[in-house]
Amino acid sequence: MANEQKKIIAGIVAEYNPFHNGHAHLIQKTRAAGATHIVAVMSGNFVQRGGPAIAPKHVRANAAVACGADLVLELPLPWAMATAERFAYGALQVLGGLGCIDVLSFGSECGQIDQLARAAQAVENPYCDEYIKTLLSEGITYARARQKAVEKFYGEETAQVLSSPNNTLAVEYLRQILRQELPMTPFTVTREGTEHDSTVPASTIAAASHLRNLLDLDSLETIREYVPEGAYHVYHSAVSAGMMPFQSHSLNTAVLSSLRCMTLEQFSSLPDISEGLDNRLYDGVRAAVSVDELLNLVKTKRYTLSRIRRLVWNAYLQVDGALLSQPVPYIRVLSFNKQGLEILTAANKTTRLPVSHSLAKLRDRGGLCQTLAQLEGHAADLYALGLPVALPCGSDFTQKISVR
Repeated sequence: MANEQKKIIAGIVAEYNPFHNGHAHLIQKTRAAGATHIVAVMSGNFVQRGGPAIAPKHVRANAAVACGADLVLELPLPWAMATAERFAYGALQVLGGLGCIDVLSFGSECGQIDQLARAAQAVENPYCDEYIKTLLSEGITYARARQKAVEKFYGEETAQVLSSPNNTLAVEYLRQILRQELPMTPFTVTREGTEHDSTVPASTIAAASHLRNLLDLDSLETIREYVPEGAYHVYHSAVSAGMMPFQSHSLNTAVLSSLRCMTLEQFSSLPDISEGLDNRLYDGVRAAVSVDELLNLVKTKRYTLSRIRRLVWNAYLQVDGALLSQPVPYIRVLSFNKQGLEILTAANKTTRLPVSHSLAKLRDRGGLCQTLAQLEGHAADLYALGLPVALPCGSDFTQKISVR
């Protein structure tokens, strides 16, 4: 990015589950490289690994704005809890829909755009795609099959890029920039600190999964040194109000109960379902007496735990796989500051999608907007039952936000 005085708007794709010092580092580096405004598109109450977020979406969005983001937009549920490719598709649909994003900023393990771009080119190669299908028939995971296919045609160095989670997402972002023909310049920052799921912090940077475990088992104070002060104060207020942390096993009986009422045909319509997996999931639901047991019964070398977890939660939330073949129909605002308002003003001149903080107003537009808004509201109603202080139905439709 050139360091100029003109407005340069950078987009970031995130979950902020929870927002921590590593996230703040990416925002700081993005601004240092020339970005004057930061937009984050963030998963809502349910996240990509499958399952509920540690805090409600508005709490997490407010924490992000308190720590350097100017505007936080919601990644709608069907794409938030999907494969890396579909997650990236939905996020870039939202950012691209604004029509004013100049730069896409993301963290990666390799920190090199050229390496990531070469891996993206490899994945797009039709010969790789055909070889992936052959490897899948041997019963290995999609991720492993893709890496082996890239190694065959492009060599070990390029294939190795796909072995790390942030690199993998970065490759998907680059693919979507090309596929959606978006005028965004990619910019990457080398990921610092611990590995993705590490339980050992590196200085003041800890993996989000480790912070979630601390919140689940102990108090908010245990994560204080790993999150910016602004985020900590937002979380402290949320804890005091009974809005976090989400109780990790609070909905397990409800999930299993709901899945026991589903037919095989309903399982067959879930996102990312494949032949045979619907039967395996259907049988597992009838044998399992806990969600953890269900996950262990269904997962195999080919079907990873994260994939099964997403299927289980998509089933519970009644997400129709057909939605993923549709474009994102609206842009929902979760939180913003005065600079964020400047971005929204610019977007009003360029966006091709309706933009609002009000889910009710988006629902009232009818069609796909109504379908998606109702699904989002339904998911929020179920999520709210797992908070320390449960909320009644309809909270997502009445949620108010203010300029921070």
